[in-house]
Parts: sequence; C-alpha cells; structure tokens
Amino acid sequence: MGVERRYCVRYTVDFPVQIRYRKRRFLCGQARDLSADGLYLEVRNLTLPSGTLVELELDLEGKQWLVAAVVVHHHWSGIGVMFRDPQPELFREAIQPLSPAAAEGWHPADGQASIRVS
Repeated sequence: MGVERRYCVRYTVDFPVQIRYRKRRFLCGQARDLSADGLYLEVRNLTLPSGTLVELELDLEGKQWLVAAVVVHHHWSGIGVMFRDPQPELFREAIQPLSPAAAEGWHPADGQASIRVS
C-alpha cells in the first residue's frame, strides 16, 4: 500500500475542462476529482509527461477561469495536475453546490464527496 501524498480533501466532480499547452487549446478533458491543490482530468490519447506546464480553461456557474497548473502524474485514462497557485475561490465555487442533502455523499474514511457541475 502506498503513502497518501495529498493534504486536502478531494471531491468527486464532473465538469469539462479545456487544456491549453503553449498558449494553444490542446484538448478537452473531464474533471473527475478536485481538491484545493489540483484536480484529476479524464482524457484520452494524451501524452503530457510529469512536469509539463499547462493552463486550464473552465466555466463554473457562468464564471470563466484560466488556471496555470503542472502535470504531476499521468495514467492511460487521464492526468493529475497541481495548481501553480492556490485557487481557494475556484475550489469554493466548484463545491458550493453541495447542500446538506448532497453532503450525504461525504465519506470521511476516504475524504471524498460527490458533486456534479453542469
């Protein structure tokens, strides 16, 4: 069993993210896991090695975001990115739809909650 390296609570999410590489739109992915430090993007046919700098374009509740990030790991189904700067406002905006009823998806044992942003 590996050592958990994350320090923030993670939330299961579902919203589109446009990945920009070298100032050009590169690929669209689907955010699947969000924390205050970064997120996991489900993407196909993408080869960005760890350490690659990217920008993420996303739209949450009608607000446009452009966030600098670095690829920290990659897998056949997606990439994990760490935000270059803390994004507390983005994080609050993304998890705001959680209500007491939605919080039933909260699992303290694994530090995850589920939300869907359309």
